[in-house]
Amino acid sequence: MKRQVKRVIDWIFYRLVCIVAAVVQRMSDEQVYAFAERLGKWLYDGLKLRRKLVEQNLQAAFPEKSADERAEIARRMYLGQAMNFLEVLRLPLVRTEHDAKARFEIDASLINDLCFSKQRGGVVVSAHFGNWELMAVCWARVVSPVAIVYKPLSNSYLDALLNKWRTECGNELITMQDAARLGLRRLREGKLLALLSDQAGHSDGYFTEFLGQRAAIFLGAAVFALRTNLPMLLVMPVRTGFGKYRLEITHIPTDDLTYSHDNVHKLAERYTRAIEAYIYRYPEQWFWLHNRWKHPAPTAAATTQSDAQLYNQPT
Repeated sequence: MKRQVKRVIDWIFYRLVCIVAAVVQRMSDEQVYAFAERLGKWLYDGLKLRRKLVEQNLQAAFPEKSADERAEIARRMYLGQAMNFLEVLRLPLVRTEHDAKARFEIDASLINDLCFSKQRGGVVVSAHFGNWELMAVCWARVVSPVAIVYKPLSNSYLDALLNKWRTECGNELITMQDAARLGLRRLREGKLLALLSDQAGHSDGYFTEFLGQRAAIFLGAAVFALRTNLPMLLVMPVRTGFGKYRLEITHIPTDDLTYSHDNVHKLAERYTRAIEAYIYRYPEQWFWLHNRWKHPAPTAAATTQSDAQLYNQPT
């Protein structure tokens, strides 16, 4: 009975999103931005969506800032997430390379030098920063499609809709369950494999400092890069205005690391520190609504079952 009720609620919410998307796709950029401002203000001041969690996270990350300074970061973050939501609803409008370039400033020369010119794949690391969904679509239109590791939404109707928008540009989606097998295969086929590597890892996984707190992190990106001996690149979409971004690409060094348990941890530390630096630089552009530190750090780190699956995949 509960499952049936959930399906009905999910379907109603899905239909509402479809209606809002149809309206937003017909609005001008100015109208959408004005809508985003009102929505962001309502999320912060009215609904107070996860506001206590956001305040706790910001307090831990920025203890040196005043309460007013942290509140301003939070307000700007809620506006940013409102813009993200509306930009995602407008993903079907990014139909061509011209559409993508109107939204994203992309210089792919570094990836061309490290990957494409050598006819090999690479591991792309990013985060819940800027608009990661729009970034993936624009990247596919301007440079080339990528294989993306993702976690399906609990609302199957919305998941199907969002996946349709994500893949119309040629991108491929790989669930986290299939990542160990298909991710390695795509890399060896010479493709780019993209992962968001800032989300909470498993409670019995590898822990490190992240934004002022001990946090579990996923090791998948490090395992993929070292197992295949392919380059790793950090790709971060920095918002410069509504619907406008600059894509910043950084090479994460791996040449000094061979594939081993300890080196996987070392590489994970490198991209975690790189992601962290971006968040400190542009705090309002990260997704502080996520319960990133939900797992208390254990007395000793262990390899999770999912990470072990990556370690144990045949070469």
